[in-house]
Amino acid sequence: MNHELWRRLHDLLNGRGEDAGENLPGAELIVSEDGQEVFRAALARHARRDEDDPAVIWIRPLVGGSVRANLPVFDLAAARRRALHVAEARTEGESLVLDLVTGQEARVRPARGAQLAALQDFDTWLITLTAEERAEAEALDHD
Repeated sequence: MNHELWRRLHDLLNGRGEDAGENLPGAELIVSEDGQEVFRAALARHARRDEDDPAVIWIRPLVGGSVRANLPVFDLAAARRRALHVAEARTEGESLVLDLVTGQEARVRPARGAQLAALQDFDTWLITLTAEERAEAEALDHD
């Protein structure tokens, strides 16, 4: 993925260029296989390229959130980092489309509805962590 597309991914993850009113925008991931959606989730606001293989992008889909004491809680064992092994990348409208080596298509686009709510819950949960815990979660270098 070239520098421009990498920047577009980060812009989507951080809601740059999006207007969601009072909500802080972000991104969601939609994975399709043979034209059928097989996975959809909000994405945490961080990503990194693999040091050994620049075609691999590490992301954190947000699944498994819950509420405890009126605050959102996430278990990073459930919301684990995931690798996208990209064969080709391109923009389509507001989306970044990643053709994966598996033959699946991963589309990163502005988060909407339930995915935007999950992202906002994750953002709230992150601020309850210590700086060290937050840095570890955002590093995407282990589960």
